[in-house]
Amino acid sequence: MGSHQWSRGMSVALTLVLLSASLVTLRAGGFILFDDTTGYGTNTSGVGLLVALLLASGALYTALGDAIARRVLGGALAVLDATIVAIGASDDGFRFFWTTYEGELLQFEVVLGLVALVLLTPSFLRSTRSPHMAAASAPRTLTGRGLTAWARASLYLCALAVAMFIAFGIGIAHFEATQCSGPEFGGECDLAALEGLLWAAGALVLGVIAILVMEVRGARSRRADRGHHQHASL
Repeated sequence: MGSHQWSRGMSVALTLVLLSASLVTLRAGGFILFDDTTGYGTNTSGVGLLVALLLASGALYTALGDAIARRVLGGALAVLDATIVAIGASDDGFRFFWTTYEGELLQFEVVLGLVALVLLTPSFLRSTRSPHMAAASAPRTLTGRGLTAWARASLYLCALAVAMFIAFGIGIAHFEATQCSGPEFGGECDLAALEGLLWAAGALVLGVIAILVMEVRGARSRRADRGHHQHASL
C-alpha cells in the first residue's frame, strides 16, 4: 500500500473514530435518551455537549482534508440522520440533546441532513476541457465554468432551509406582535406557529421560483458557452 493510500485510510479511520467518540460522549452526558417522557428534553451540563461538539468538529476538520474521508463522513451523517428520524418517529421517549422544545430536534435533523448532503458532493467545480486544448486527449482543467449540479443542489437546499427558518421566526414574531398583545389578549398564543408555517411555506415557494429562474438562465448560458467554444475550435 502506498503512502497516499495509507494516509487516506488513516483519515477515514480517524474521522469515524472522532464521530463515534462524539456520539458516545453525548450518550454518556445524558444528551441521548430513549426513555424521556417529560417533553422537555434534557437540562444536563453543557460540558459534555461542548466536548462532543469539539470531537465532531475534529471529525469534520479531518474529513475535509481528503475527498474520500469527506464522503465517508457525509454517508455516516446521512445514516445517523435517518436513524434519528426513524427512532424519533417510533419512540416517544427519544431525545437527541434538544433542551427547550421539540422543534429543536426537527431543526437539527434538517441541518444534519444538509451537512451530509454537502459532504457527499462528489465535486464542487465543473471540470472541463480547456478551450485552448485542441487535442482530444488533453488533460482536463478547471476553466471557471461554475458549480456542478450536485453542488448547486446542495447550495439551493441550504439556502432554502435558512430562508424557511428565518421566515418561520418572522411569522411567529409578527403574529405575537399583532395578535398576542394589547388589552384584549387573554394569554394564549397557540396559533403563532401556524403563521410561522405559512411564512415558511411562502419562503419555500419564492425560493423554488428563484432557483428555477437561475437554473434556466444558467442552462442557457452554458449552452451558449459550449456553442462558442465549438465554433472557436473549428
